[in-house]
Amino acid sequence: MESLTVECLRCGQSRAFTPGPRRHEEAGSCPRCQYVGWAYSRDLNEQTRRLFRELPLGRRLRFGPV
Repeated sequence: MESLTVECLRCGQSRAFTPGPRRHEEAGSCPRCQYVGWAYSRDLNEQTRRLFRELPLGRRLRFGPV
């Protein structure tokens, strides 16, 4: 399986990620801020990144995990 780049939805830290059968359990927490929300970098643009960072935590939980 190919490695993809994911970004933390809180601080923007990016890293390589190889999805497995239970990818939401394998993504883990961000090494910089310990947040557990990730998105594929290819799916984000600057406007989307800003919206996620400004969105209150309670509203972020409605979105599905990477």
